Amino acid sequence: MTQGNPVARRTAVVGAVAVAGVVAGCARYGAESAPAPAGDKAAEETGLVLGKAKEVPVGGGQVFRDAKIVVTQPVAGEFKGFSAVCTHQGCVVAEVKAGTINCDCHGSKFKLDGTVSTGPATKPLPARDVTVSAAGDLTTGKAPATEPPTEPPATTEPPVEAPTQPPVEAPPPAGLASTADIPVGGGKVFENEQVVITQPAAGEFKCFSAVCTHQGCVVAEVKAGTINCGCHGSKFGLDGSVSKGPATTPLPARAVKVSGNQISLA
Repeated sequence: MTQGNPVARRTAVVGAVAVAGVVAGCARYGAESAPAPAGDKAAEETGLVLGKAKEVPVGGGQVFRDAKIVVTQPVAGEFKGFSAVCTHQGCVVAEVKAGTINCDCHGSKFKLDGTVSTGPATKPLPARDVTVSAAGDLTTGKAPATEPPTEPPATTEPPVEAPTQPPVEAPPPAGLASTADIPVGGGKVFENEQVVITQPAAGEFKCFSAVCTHQGCVVAEVKAGTINCGCHGSKFGLDGSVSKGPATTPLPARAVKVSGNQISLA
């Protein structure tokens, strides 16, 4: 989941709110499928219910396509979560079978611990935190820490008030990119965040899901005024609309904010 360069201009907040995500569904390579679901819920939410733990077999796993998470159970009671987005070209893996997590797009396979078993992928699947609730539900995020309640010691003395201190402001979050990274009339793909940011006109920044709405690949580049997907040749305008098929649905918008020379996801 990649940026750099300062710039001298302050710009306004631009971008439309929507969802996008981590990568969308991978149908059989070369076969037509419905547009990928927008938004990687598992990357954005903690406590998202994926399904029942009993759906994940020991020595196997289960792909939760809507959340783009694959959960495996290498040994009984040990559940591991990973991004279901293949690290080769961004398709969502199809299944867990015969002890491996399999992507149908180009044949990559991953072991139950997320490491590469068979190429062309060279990078392991990123880990995702998953937890089994008391009700047997698989949820995203880490289990909440539980601590025994503590009682203050009994005392007859009045409490001593601590001296007041001025509030300390938290440092601003690091931006996703510098405004100088995004050329006017062009854009840049951020693979780790699975978004693409464009600047159709000077000072106008737009952000979209980088997941192609044809078959769920991550778009490859922004070149010659279009956002281009290398999987099947779909192209999108700098406003996210379809410029060339086979895709028929525009890229979903993402909200961004510009603070000084820094662009970040809203």
